[in-house]
Amino acid sequence: MAYKFTLLFYSSLLLIGCDNEPSSPNNNATELSHVYSYTEQTLETPLRYPASCVNYTNNCTVAELPFIAMSYPDTKIAEVMSRVVVSHDWMGERFESLLTLLPNEILILLGSVTAVVISNNIRPSFYWTGSGAIYLDPATLWLTNEEKSTINQTPDYRDAFANGLKYDFFHRFVKDNRSAYSYHSLTGNEERSIDDILLPMASLLFHELAHANDFMPSTLMPSLNIENKTWSEINRFSSQRLNIKLKQSYPISNTTLTAHAAVLYLGAKATEQQKQDNASDLGILMQQEGANHLYAYSHQAEDVAMLFQATMLNYYYDIKMDSAFVIQPETGSFTCNDYIVAWGQRHRIADAISRPRALFVSQQLLPSINFSLFFSHLEAPQPFPLLTDWCNISLTESLTTNGITRARTQPSRQKIKRDHHHGMITAFQ
Repeated sequence: MAYKFTLLFYSSLLLIGCDNEPSSPNNNATELSHVYSYTEQTLETPLRYPASCVNYTNNCTVAELPFIAMSYPDTKIAEVMSRVVVSHDWMGERFESLLTLLPNEILILLGSVTAVVISNNIRPSFYWTGSGAIYLDPATLWLTNEEKSTINQTPDYRDAFANGLKYDFFHRFVKDNRSAYSYHSLTGNEERSIDDILLPMASLLFHELAHANDFMPSTLMPSLNIENKTWSEINRFSSQRLNIKLKQSYPISNTTLTAHAAVLYLGAKATEQQKQDNASDLGILMQQEGANHLYAYSHQAEDVAMLFQATMLNYYYDIKMDSAFVIQPETGSFTCNDYIVAWGQRHRIADAISRPRALFVSQQLLPSINFSLFFSHLEAPQPFPLLTDWCNISLTESLTTNGITRARTQPSRQKIKRDHHHGMITAFQ
């Protein structure tokens, strides 16, 4: 049975039902007729070139473009690259370079996609059940001004969703009490090194690949009917998705937060009451449940992806995530210092309520790693000082030097940017 949803509420999501073909994504990438397979490798018959199966107008069968783990159970970088689809060669070259620097588990997680699509007109990045592929915004990949100039600079269509509200929800990733990485504008003249993009790409991939492995874990692949369309087979196993299991075992259910997430991330029209709701009250509501980001309330699959993303960045890179409800400035022209924190927390996955949820998700997505010991040694989360501006939050860390414990306080400074978490998902049932 196909489930129907109001167009307004799900305007930023891709909708498919059990018996209906998938619709095109609602983002800047209205068409992908210009993309091509990065390598010239001809895949075995009847497998098409990946580029022919990831276009929104083509619905391929599993046989025509299998999930990577089906073709390459012990996936190597070269095998992943045979499934990379790009609009410009530099995008494929950069992605391949990054794969050599990222944790090996990324290759395991990539087994649950059919292809990786990187195109100049994709914004934001997303996972699409219509093809089983992930679609990446190249804004995370460029190094030179020449590469930057090939990217469509259209703003993220969700930028205005917070207009009219008295609050916003911010997050960032920090290490040693400083921003773990910086954002770089598509309109400036600055250039970057590969070290500048490694952590942002790791963050993005952990999020997108959480979706892919949630919707099609490798354990289900032997049961697929390869003559069926990919989206149909993904839907056929919808009851076994990790996000369903998370909801059953560790639910988040606050209806106020769910309604606000619909406004902030899905484009629903804010009610008069929502326009009056304040950041402090919403923070108190969130503290009572185990989500680590308001985005988790937009759909339960985002709950999975946000927990996994924060956990993996901490596990591999000792990076922690800041989450905060901030008070919207009343002036029309403002800087980072004008955003006042009404509620916030650093390292929420270590919170007593969030910890078992994050452990459950991580263990399910990467069963080869025993995360129990890691979670048992997590440092306690740190609440933010209230009514401090977002730029100048200072949290004390204990340092031991020559047997003497000293306090170090360093502000985490970061240029304000609405970081809309990527990862639109498509099968709502």
